Amino acid sequence: MAFKKPEMRGLAHHLVAARTMTASQFRRDHWVLMTRCPRCHLDCWVDLDLLIRLSGPEVRLWNGHARCRRYGCSGKMIFLCTPPGEARGAFWPLADDRKPL
Repeated sequence: MAFKKPEMRGLAHHLVAARTMTASQFRRDHWVLMTRCPRCHLDCWVDLDLLIRLSGPEVRLWNGHARCRRYGCSGKMIFLCTPPGEARGAFWPLADDRKPL
């Protein structure tokens, strides 16, 4: 079987593979990540270099969350992703329900 570049693989492949991927694999394959707070609707880009420096290269983001960055909001931000080769601006949650946002 021949090797396919990540940007040449289909969306279904990426969303299944994301369940077991680490932060260093997201960076290697050039995924675009962001977070969204469901309470206050704040969106933030995720800097994978900084995330790896703070949490380590083996951190897994599937079903993960982070505290909201907005002052006074007690919400928990969820991780969203755009796989390589997909349309910019279409984000899928890194969680068990995969509805595009």
